[in-house]
Amino acid sequence: MSEIISSLNWLAVIVATVVYFALGALWYSNLLFAKTWMKLRNVTEEDIGEPNPVIFLYSFILQFIAVASLALFMKAMGIGSAGNGALIGFGAGAGFVFTLAGTTGIFSEVPMKLHFLDNGYHVIGLVLAGLVLGWW
Repeated sequence: MSEIISSLNWLAVIVATVVYFALGALWYSNLLFAKTWMKLRNVTEEDIGEPNPVIFLYSFILQFIAVASLALFMKAMGIGSAGNGALIGFGAGAGFVFTLAGTTGIFSEVPMKLHFLDNGYHVIGLVLAGLVLGWW
């Protein structure tokens, strides 16, 4: 196991994490889904106020862990192309994140639109991360 971890391209993991994180900035901006997200969450900009910058650090760390895990899967499977990386990213996003978060959402009564918005972001983020990892 340690040889797989040490053989990862950590620069690619960092770049893929930055791409995933940047997607989040765009995804939840006024250019895309901020207004829809706020409506589905029943919050206003005034309710949110200025977010604590620490939540962005935590988010980046969690996404780094997800991307590093994706890189481990890809390394173990011998995936070395952008297209296959994107496919594995889609499998991880749609097959694990989207479905399992959906299971939790059903029991916590998350609106289906909110589930698609929040977890669709992770599916696309993991596709992009897989693309970067496979390309590198």
